[in-house]
Order: sequence, then structure tokens, then C-alpha cells
Amino acid sequence: MTIKKQEFYEGAALHLLARSGGIAGIKYNAPFFVLNDRILVYLKYSTQGRSPWGFTFMPAEQALLRLKASEMELVIALICGDDGVAAITYDSFGRVASPSNASVHIACYRRHGEHYDVKGPDGRLDKKVAPSTWQKILEN
Repeated sequence: MTIKKQEFYEGAALHLLARSGGIAGIKYNAPFFVLNDRILVYLKYSTQGRSPWGFTFMPAEQALLRLKASEMELVIALICGDDGVAAITYDSFGRVASPSNASVHIACYRRHGEHYDVKGPDGRLDKKVAPSTWQKILEN
């Protein structure tokens, strides 16, 4: 069985979390990962080599995220090529891309050594996202 490109990106992001030592359990409930039975993670990747990295969310995908966020804490992990992961909460996602019946595009920008600037059709996050935020999602 071959390894798909998506699995490489998801595996790399999960490896970063595993190295932080905070994962006591991981389950795959397609298309989500459940970490430590308390955080739902949705991984989305861009193969772009450098900033900006773009991510498109289809209407059905947006509806599923909204439903799951009402059931459990949800983190959306935007895998920015081989640069790193911009981890945002569902609330942050909603601030930059309110639910829509059309596809929405979110972009992550980052200059060398800086944090991720996340922008969507409804604006940008008021705070930039530190690359280390991804490794810290299990700490609270």
C-alpha cells in the first residue's frame, strides 16, 4: 500500500506533537484526529514551498467543522508546507471565515523568523500565531 502525500504532511504534524510528550492517546475518526480523548484536530495542508500558503474549505467541510466544534474542543492545524503548522481554534477560524454556502479561502503568511499571519474573507486574526502554538495545544 502506498503512502499518500496527505499522510506525509499529517504524519509530520503529528510527529511534532508526539515529540512534545503530551500525547497520551490518539484516535483517527476520519477526517479528524482525537488527542487524549479531549481535543479534536483537523489537519489541512498546503504543498506551497513558501509564504503565502493557501487553504480552501468547501461548504460541506465548513458545516462539519461547525458541528464538531459544538461537540468538542476543535483545533484546525494549517500545515504550511515544510515550514510548520499554524494552529487555530474553531473560534479563530470563524473570525476570519464565517460559515458560508460557498467555498472559503484562508491564507497563512510568514516572514522568516516571524509568526503566522492568518487571513480569510472576513479579515485577519488580530494576533499572529506562533509556530510553537501547535506543540502547545495539549498543555491546557
